[in-house]
Amino acid sequence: MPAWRYPLLWAGGAFVGGILLNDLPLLGAVALLSGGSGLAAYFWFLLKWGRIVWSLPLFGIAGWIRGWSERLPYPHEVSQFYSSLVQAVGYISEEPLRSRHTIRLIVEADSIYLYRTRQDFHVTGKILVYVRDSSALHLPAGTRVRMILRLDSVKFAQTYWKQQGVRVSGFTERITSLGIETGYWRGYFQRWRQSLIQLMQEKAPAGGAPFSLIQALLLGYKRGIDPEVREAFQLSGAAHILAVSGMHVGLVLSLWLFLLGRLPGKWRHHWISQSMLMGLILFYGFLTGGAPSAMRAVIMGIFAILSRMLYKPYFPLNALGGAAFIQSAIDPFVIYQAGFQLSYAAVGGIMAFHAPLRHFLSSIVQGEKLLQRYLKDLLSISIAAQAGTFFLSWAYFGRFPIYFLLTNLFAVPLATGVTFSAVGWLMLLPFPFVGQAAAYPVYGIAWLLIKGIQLVAHMPGAALYLPPLPLWMGIGLTLIIIVGGRVAFRHSLQAWLI
Repeated sequence: MPAWRYPLLWAGGAFVGGILLNDLPLLGAVALLSGGSGLAAYFWFLLKWGRIVWSLPLFGIAGWIRGWSERLPYPHEVSQFYSSLVQAVGYISEEPLRSRHTIRLIVEADSIYLYRTRQDFHVTGKILVYVRDSSALHLPAGTRVRMILRLDSVKFAQTYWKQQGVRVSGFTERITSLGIETGYWRGYFQRWRQSLIQLMQEKAPAGGAPFSLIQALLLGYKRGIDPEVREAFQLSGAAHILAVSGMHVGLVLSLWLFLLGRLPGKWRHHWISQSMLMGLILFYGFLTGGAPSAMRAVIMGIFAILSRMLYKPYFPLNALGGAAFIQSAIDPFVIYQAGFQLSYAAVGGIMAFHAPLRHFLSSIVQGEKLLQRYLKDLLSISIAAQAGTFFLSWAYFGRFPIYFLLTNLFAVPLATGVTFSAVGWLMLLPFPFVGQAAAYPVYGIAWLLIKGIQLVAHMPGAALYLPPLPLWMGIGLTLIIIVGGRVAFRHSLQAWLI
């Protein structure tokens, strides 16, 4: 792997490694500096690679410093008022979520009134708030709120919430809305998405599981999906369809490129049209919630467009490393999220195994007609992605979907059909009668997809339940599989099998 060809891969990998080693404060820094320098020296002196290999320890240390700085407590951290009765003011940073008995939301606090001393304090920090008032469920992200609560430690999933920067929680009977926080820019996208969902609900023929699936596939809004439907997607091996990722960003790119194809030749590659395309997919990424998998696909898509604009070759590995570097530099805690890890593992598996698997299938089944080519690509990509995510899925979920190949054969085209037809429905919504009629094909395809998924999930032996696997071991085995596969299967899987 020539170092000069994949500089962003080296930067991203070393940076993420530095963040991970931040869990071992001093020992991690020493191990990172010595190990990275030793590895760079090996590449430099023995393999005669370029000077860029010396960026390994530099970006590793930069990642360690970034992770360390993010873990530093703020000067006026809200957690200093632990076990105190306070009146907190701040804005909602995530859409409220209904739990079994309460509404759960995250408030970015900026002001605390301490009843014990009757003083006001300017603070920073997140509070995990549980409120009994059901009207809080309808408060959009970015709403400024005021509430009275006693700050306490986080009771459940402490490790997860600590990684998200949440150190205290509290319960309140009622929450008061104070208007919109204009400085919270992500709130604008979340409110736009909610407006689109409300517009679709007004013209939808019915609610239920099909409508919830349409919201998830088109706008990344998965909170309306029934738990049983979500479980069926996981058991059948189709959970990846619910995550906004490359398929959805590719849809946006395909539609825009189709429109660009109607323009005169000089405008198809003009920097104005390409800049609009980059802005469009970035807007779509934020509109769908800015999930790690979505933003990974958006950043890789932007790298592809930049390569197109500059007439430079596009290296997916380089784009993948660049996406990891950008995401982890903005938010170091994102690398601890399951969505981030599974998304990168799936893409890594596809890059390592798709080409040799595709070659192997072509050697078995002759012919490259449209249907044959599609099935070969679909099978090879499904197997490659499953190979990349196998150990991570084992560590997180403890089971393996036996019929994942069967599921992907019908689920991927049906999900693509739902997404494409939903875009058409969205464009026709302003027109009377037509907007309502256009919903029925979308509902029909979504219903077929759900029923097919449920049928597979209820087949005998749908999932193989595995013994517990530590997460660190799952991550390590995933890296070994992807890197080893990339090295071992560079030429041809068929030659290796023979």
